[in-house]
Amino acid sequence: MNVWKYTYIQFFKKRRRVIGKDGADDYAAMLFVALLDCLFYWGVITFADSFTGYHLLPGHEILHTVLFLGGAVIIERVHNRTLCKGGAFERIRKEVEAEPRKMLWGILSLLYIMSAVAFFALSLYCNVNKLVLVLIPL
Repeated sequence: MNVWKYTYIQFFKKRRRVIGKDGADDYAAMLFVALLDCLFYWGVITFADSFTGYHLLPGHEILHTVLFLGGAVIIERVHNRTLCKGGAFERIRKEVEAEPRKMLWGILSLLYIMSAVAFFALSLYCNVNKLVLVLIPL
């Protein structure tokens, strides 16, 4: 088991409890996990722009769009294939329900969510305030 699977199933359960039964519950839960990975990805792209002199993203809108949205689509497709397709949802659900250390995985899942949001916020804050040293001037 890994933190993606645990977060996936727990978000699925919470969403089902709040909203009710819906036809796309498993896909929506997968999108939440993919969003967390996208936050890490977007943070890395933002830091890479900072390391190259703060001119890559604002100066090249097409490249900015391709990097941000293209990477997000790839992350979504990979998570869709591994978490939703081919009966993976039921297999993951059984694996999570059989896990004896739910408290440990709950803490790891919460840390994963908080670190994804914090890393993305830190990357934006550092980029906006130009706090990262330029390592590779382009």
